[in-house]
Amino acid sequence: MAGKSSIKQLDPRIKSAVDEAIREGRATIDDIVKLITDLGGEASRSSVGRYKQKAEEQMQKYREAQEVAKVWVGKLQQDPEGDIGRLLAEMLRTVAFQTIGDMEAGSSMDVMLLAKALKDLAGADKLTAERILKVREEATREAAEKVTAIAKTKGLTKDTVEALRAEILGVSR
Repeated sequence: MAGKSSIKQLDPRIKSAVDEAIREGRATIDDIVKLITDLGGEASRSSVGRYKQKAEEQMQKYREAQEVAKVWVGKLQQDPEGDIGRLLAEMLRTVAFQTIGDMEAGSSMDVMLLAKALKDLAGADKLTAERILKVREEATREAAEKVTAIAKTKGLTKDTVEALRAEILGVSR
């Protein structure tokens, strides 16, 4: 079994700078080795190369997952209360918690990517809840209008019509 990456064993501030350089895509392996040296750390070119390659693979998987998520979010927007919406949210939560369990301690790149995914999921949940609420409110308003119209044609008093409308809308008179 391979030992822990020498990059992961660096001072957290140095490792953070390395992760940032990789995320930004602005640094070559030699640039990162120099960055580590300039910050007072030490790492071989081969260990930086392995670490950079693994990080880039993780970022690529994340980008691919985002593309797949866009498709699912599109389906979710079409029917937020449907089976797809509920299934998607539950699948994402399960994957997120499995990923947490599989992470190596101190893997800031994984933690950063997972945190963003969870934030996006929370945002999607909020949007879904807002859409559901809006649809329900609109349906309630439409029902109140129909009841009001029918009640008026059936000769109910204005007070009775207003009482029915207030009851349907859930407001006090």
